Amino acid sequence: MTVYALDLAAVHATIRDTLVTRVLPGVESGNARAELMSVVEMLDSLESRLAWEPTSLAAAVERTKALSAVLGQESDDSDDVETLRARRQSIGEALATAYTGGADPAVVKAVARFTADDIVAEISPGLRPGLPA
Repeated sequence: MTVYALDLAAVHATIRDTLVTRVLPGVESGNARAELMSVVEMLDSLESRLAWEPTSLAAAVERTKALSAVLGQESDDSDDVETLRARRQSIGEALATAYTGGADPAVVKAVARFTADDIVAEISPGLRPGLPA
C-alpha cells in the first residue's frame, strides 16, 4: 500500500537524493554526468509546482474508503491528502492484525481488488510487466 508516495516533497527528496548520492558517483562520462545534473536541476525546478491531480486523488480516496469500510473502520468525509495518508496507515495496521488470526475471505478479496486497482493507478506502466501476475 502506497503511503510514502502521498507526500510529494518526500518523493521528490528521495528521487533527488538517489540520483545525486547513488547514481551520479557511478556515472563516469562527462556528458552523461552533465545530462544527469540537468535532470536533477529540472526536478528541483518542479518541486514547488508538484500537486495532486484532483481526479486521481479522488479515485485514491474512494479506493481507500471502500477498503476501510470492509475492514469496519469509521470514515469521515475529509478527502484531503493528510486524511488519505492517515487512513492508509490505519488500514495497514488493521491488516497486520487481521492476518495474524486467519483472515476473513471478504477482507482478502477486498485487499486483492484494492491492490490491483492501486497498482494500475500508482505504478508506472513501464514497470507493471515485471510485477507478479
